[in-house]
Amino acid sequence: MNKSDSQRAAFYYVKFAEPLDPDQGWRTEDVQLAFMAGMEALAVPRLLSLPEAARVLNVSASTIHDLVRYGELAFVHAGRGTVRKHLTFTQEEIASFIRRHTQRTYADPGPTTARNGTRKRAHELAVERATAGPDFDFAAARDKMKAKKK
Repeated sequence: MNKSDSQRAAFYYVKFAEPLDPDQGWRTEDVQLAFMAGMEALAVPRLLSLPEAARVLNVSASTIHDLVRYGELAFVHAGRGTVRKHLTFTQEEIASFIRRHTQRTYADPGPTTARNGTRKRAHELAVERATAGPDFDFAAARDKMKAKKK
């Protein structure tokens, strides 16, 4: 299947399928999934090499190795090696990985308060320390400070 056929298949998918979130319409992730769905129409699936899979997922080769190591991404062992395996990936597995990890998170600001933090500011602490105690007399404290300055 050449590039124009796969693009035609992706456009067909976009035309007749519903987006993941109907309120927001088609987004980049949805179109990528549609393109992958168009690519799945191949008679004999083409295996992607490790660099190609990394390029499709937009990650590094070491990230692909980690995904394989932790079982998040299945691979096809192409070759005879037992120590350094030649990793190849089906397009279905890459599309499945994208589907499993596609999410839309919206920030929930939560209730707003008058002040963001709960700690008191320096001037609030100073006023609190200065006015602490039942027998605080502001005029006397002011006179005492004036006398101390002279």
